[in-house]
Amino acid sequence: MVVARPVQGKHRTIKNRINVVLLILFLVLPFLRFGGNPFVLLDIPGRKFHVFGLEIWPHEFYFLHLILIMSGLSLFFFTALLGRIWCGYGCPQTIFMDFYDWGAKLLVGSEYGKRPLNTSQKIRQYLAFFILAIFFSFIFLAYFVPYEEIASDLMHARFFAGPDTLAPAAWVVFMVMSVGFAVFNAGYFRENACKLVCPYGRFQTALLDTHSPIVSYDVKRGEPRREGKQKLFEHGGDCIDCNMCNLVCPTGIDIREGLQVGCIACGLCVDACTNVLSKFEKRTLIDYRTIEQVENPDAHRKYLRPRTVVYASLLLCFATAFVYLLVTRIPMYATVLRDRAISALYVPDIGYQNGYEVHVGNQSRKPIEVKIMVLDKRYEILAPQDTYKIGAEGFEKIRFVVRSAQKEEFARTRPIEFKIVDVNEPTHERVVQTVFSYPI
Repeated sequence: MVVARPVQGKHRTIKNRINVVLLILFLVLPFLRFGGNPFVLLDIPGRKFHVFGLEIWPHEFYFLHLILIMSGLSLFFFTALLGRIWCGYGCPQTIFMDFYDWGAKLLVGSEYGKRPLNTSQKIRQYLAFFILAIFFSFIFLAYFVPYEEIASDLMHARFFAGPDTLAPAAWVVFMVMSVGFAVFNAGYFRENACKLVCPYGRFQTALLDTHSPIVSYDVKRGEPRREGKQKLFEHGGDCIDCNMCNLVCPTGIDIREGLQVGCIACGLCVDACTNVLSKFEKRTLIDYRTIEQVENPDAHRKYLRPRTVVYASLLLCFATAFVYLLVTRIPMYATVLRDRAISALYVPDIGYQNGYEVHVGNQSRKPIEVKIMVLDKRYEILAPQDTYKIGAEGFEKIRFVVRSAQKEEFARTRPIEFKIVDVNEPTHERVVQTVFSYPI
């Protein structure tokens, strides 16, 4: 387990500010309500996702797909443009590790992170991890279950799936797994998540090019570094081998060995080297540089290049498609099924009849009134009423019979289209297709 030594500097300050902003967002988002509806809620049992005010229903999962695609393209674009910035400043793994270490240091003191810790210190360390894990897990749970339901279950001590069973409730199982994983991660796994589990570190080489910035060590100035008990700067290079770049690294790598999977580009080693060498009025040996600048210090960073243009173009295309679908979105859905209780039949002197069941859902937050029509004039709808009222976010099953006075020769089925229209908003309509069957 690697516990990085604290360091102060430009990049640590930036990282702290981003950590605070992202933590506040994490703590606040699941509790925001607009018009009584969650701002962010992934309601899996209810099959509805509330994402930044957009309510995504099961048949609209293309919105979620577009959001994921845009997130992936954003990762590719900003990696090519700014390097591995996500890992260093935005990844939940690195952000939460900072907060878990902060909590442990409060209980253990300045000895936290030094080896070996005595039994009392270890107990206090894991106590801090456990308390923070419970707190963060409850917040995380609120992204999947409305916090009102969580509060009600806690107040009434509803920890079981039912009154006649000892099986734990789903949220209790979630909490146990989440807390267990968090404590295991903070107390043992830590940097191995970046080195062994996360795939991003391995395919970053495919996203970076010679113009992408990386954290690099200036070998030409730094080597040969100080060895053993050599006096300062009696060696040929500027590196005094203080090992601070290694001590402050969250993943415990030595950046002087070159670009590695474990480097999350957080810049803390840059701060450490800057602080040490500034005492000797020397420039830092570790900094953000492109691969081209490592080989040629006078080279300029190029932001506009084929890779960034392609990523930006794809991102713009998908963002445009997302906005178009959002603007043209109709807050109503409909499906049509054959009514199995009413088989296709022929009524003498009347014609052929089929029964149908139309499922109409109201995705808006106000009641609507819909009318069902058949587009082909050869058919006639026999329904108990002309219009149907559907409550806010409601769902209705509407049954009716369709009659046709004539039969198409040699045909056993014929396509038929229904149009479901919002009476108060005629532009809101859905056209669904099925078949009209003739009895054998």
